[in-house]
Amino acid sequence: MEQQVQQSEDLSLVDVLLKATQRELGQAKEQFNFPVPGQGAKADVLFNSIGVFTSKGIEDTTVQDLLDAANISRRTFYKYFKNKVDVLESIYQVAAELLVVRFKAVRKDAKSMSEFIVECVEVYFDYHTHLGPLVRMMTEEARRVGSPLASHRETLLAHIVELFDDKYYEIEGVHLDPKVYYSLIWMMESASMNLLSNLPCDQAEVAQYKAVMRAISARVAASDAEQLDSLPKMPLKE
Repeated sequence: MEQQVQQSEDLSLVDVLLKATQRELGQAKEQFNFPVPGQGAKADVLFNSIGVFTSKGIEDTTVQDLLDAANISRRTFYKYFKNKVDVLESIYQVAAELLVVRFKAVRKDAKSMSEFIVECVEVYFDYHTHLGPLVRMMTEEARRVGSPLASHRETLLAHIVELFDDKYYEIEGVHLDPKVYYSLIWMMESASMNLLSNLPCDQAEVAQYKAVMRAISARVAASDAEQLDSLPKMPLKE
């Protein structure tokens, strides 16, 4: 009985995840002209594999599971993908590009570095909590030594660091040590993984995480003391 309840909860989370994924892709296409996967067998594999990987886990998922989920033949699958890892890498790249395109939109409109960082925190945690099960699974895998996703994670982090550095130089005229930006991203990533350790996320807790990360990140980005009064306040212990 307990196992049936767990399976029901897992399926419910996957259903919510797939709807959230469709919504994220739809918004990105509409707002940013994001090149979402189109119709056809390849897109079917990518989208349906999200639910399979999330519910079964990467290790226990087989190519046959992906074939069944997408309702395609093995021959068609291998026309587009080498193996299940190739599918996983493709999903990660789409997810990473979705996040970066949102950061780019924020960068364009931000008037100060602190404003840019604060907005990025908002985008980052909204994105991660909307796609919670998928982000948790893929981030855990990407942070594992020797993972095929590790290099893709490094590419994503480097891209975000470049966005941060370009914005800082645009406003301040100098370049900070990249480790400043990497430290901010690692902090947000670790906080996100802690938040996603229990799904679905409690929205009050999400708001608390955001408040803390906004306050810390804004202070890192502030270039002089005069800006401090306008920054988000450090949350007090309740």
